[in-house]
Amino acid sequence: MLVAALTNATNGIVVSANVDGRPIVYCNPAFERLTEFSSSEIVGRNCRFLQGEGTDPEAIRQMRIAFEGGTAIDLVILNYKKSGTPFWNALNIGPIHNAQGVLTHFIGVQTDVTERIDLQKQLEQRAFTDVLTGLPNRAQFMHELERELGLRDRQGHVALGFVDLDDFKSINDRYGHVAGDELLMQVATRLTGVARGIDLVARLGGDEFVLLLRQTASRHVLELIGSRTLAAFQLPFVLDAGTVTVHASLGFVQHVAGESTAALLERADQCMYAAKRQGKNSFVTG
Repeated sequence: MLVAALTNATNGIVVSANVDGRPIVYCNPAFERLTEFSSSEIVGRNCRFLQGEGTDPEAIRQMRIAFEGGTAIDLVILNYKKSGTPFWNALNIGPIHNAQGVLTHFIGVQTDVTERIDLQKQLEQRAFTDVLTGLPNRAQFMHELERELGLRDRQGHVALGFVDLDDFKSINDRYGHVAGDELLMQVATRLTGVARGIDLVARLGGDEFVLLLRQTASRHVLELIGSRTLAAFQLPFVLDAGTVTVHASLGFVQHVAGESTAALLERADQCMYAAKRQGKNSFVTG
């Protein structure tokens, strides 16, 4: 009856011996289907053969501790099928003792939870992505900014660039909101082209964008990026409704060691409005 239960189980089941190398001594058909390996290719090997470059080292470490301590463990780990296809494996490992209480084997029950993990990642992506432009949204930007300030507070090398389109409302009024959305998407593309690979471009909302500038060690770098950002608006934007010329007002500030997130954002916002007051289509650094 036990053999029939293991054979017909829908979860992958594998049993390994508690000896050097912990070789697999049994796997059920569901495990073969899950991994795409046949039993002849599995038995005698350590379960590590399912791991790959994307497997989390911390998950591997936790499993090693459980094996060495003879304890049970539940975790989700990235494994790889015979074809090389990755899959997320919800794994439960438990020790097996004989009648004398000696630990002789481990049993692993495995479930493919790739669809669940993928859905979870999609939901997280939507929560942190601006739907219109595909850029990180305000929530993601704030998360990244707080992380950067935590990492680099003593260095003071983090900077912000606030970007606000000049007279964006007139575009919506003249050409309609569809054209306005098209313009915002093109602006996102141009700003992404201006940013360095280490930087982050995000849309805060409306026609407000922000550049999170990492490793910005001098005011000269700030001014260089400010000039490049202004230059990105010099060419007209070609929309379905017509060709338009749109400029922007920019505020760039460098983080001061010990400065709070709120204070840094406020300074960047003030610089951006100072650029608008001095005639727009310009940038102010602070």
